[in-house]
Amino acid sequence: MILNIRQFILILSVLVFAACEPSDQRIEITETRELGDFNPKPKLNLGFRDRVGIEEKKPQGSPLSNVSFFVKLTGPKDIVDAEMDNFNLFCNSLKIGEGNPPFKWEKPESWKNEDQSSMRVANFSFGENSEGECYFTVLPGGGGGLVANVNRWRKQMNLSELTKDEVDALSDRAFLLGQGKFIELEGDFKSVGSNEVLKNYKLVGIILPELPINLEK
Repeated sequence: MILNIRQFILILSVLVFAACEPSDQRIEITETRELGDFNPKPKLNLGFRDRVGIEEKKPQGSPLSNVSFFVKLTGPKDIVDAEMDNFNLFCNSLKIGEGNPPFKWEKPESWKNEDQSSMRVANFSFGENSEGECYFTVLPGGGGGLVANVNRWRKQMNLSELTKDEVDALSDRAFLLGQGKFIELEGDFKSVGSNEVLKNYKLVGIILPELPINLEK
């Protein structure tokens, strides 16, 4: 038997209607469960690692991690030479203190405070047009070690790298928690992430090599 289009549509409509007709069957609910806590109260006073759920991997039984400290001053050579007394004042005043970050220092009167960051615990500019800068950094993990840090600075001044023996022979200077290496460089300076080369610049700094710090305290 061959159906025409009108008959086919009529039969299809009846089938759809029958399928959509509500059923008298009832289903009894016998089990329930409590709603989950989708909006927990925030925990306060957590560090960044705890807030985002990062677990630091440490050797079994050892909570120690290597940390480097350094202070770095750069600017046009004549301006840097004129600021050496202020540089020494700041470095000698830098001490372990209370609070977060746990350091205290004396700011030279002519220096201007600049915004701090995770990489710059103390941050200053100086000079008539703020051409010079000085900052203090705490570097978790040590930044690759003393030799790598020294050569990173030398590269910024367009100077060749030093060997480990040459780095070990650099002058020592008391700084913060121990004896650091004093660095004094002159050359053409290019800061990290910049393509501009600044002629006749000078860089002075102190790097305190890696120290074992207890991160669990």
